[in-house]
Amino acid sequence: MLNMKLINRDTEGELKLIGRLDTTTAGDAEEHMVAAGERFETLILDMGELEYVSSAGLRALKRAHLAMRRKGGSLVIKNVTKPVMEVFEITGFAGMLKII
Repeated sequence: MLNMKLINRDTEGELKLIGRLDTTTAGDAEEHMVAAGERFETLILDMGELEYVSSAGLRALKRAHLAMRRKGGSLVIKNVTKPVMEVFEITGFAGMLKII
C-alpha cells in the first residue's frame, strides 16, 4: 500500500510517499508523479516514510525523472530511508537522481 500527499508551493510541489512503492502501487504512483510534475517546475519527492521500493517502483521514478527533464524542470528526492537508499546505490539510481 502507498499513500501520497501533495503539498503545493507555487512553482514547487512536494509529494510525500508513505508505504511501499512496488509492483502493486507503481503504476498509480507514476501517474501521480508525472501529473504533479506537469504542474510544477520542481517536484520534490519526500521519501521519509517510504519503506520499500521495487524494480517497478524504480521504473516509475525513472519515468517521472525523465518527464521532468524533458520539460526543463527538476525532480528532487529527500529524506531517503536507509533501505531505499541501499536500493538506489545498488542500482545506480543514486547517481542519476538528485538526492538531498
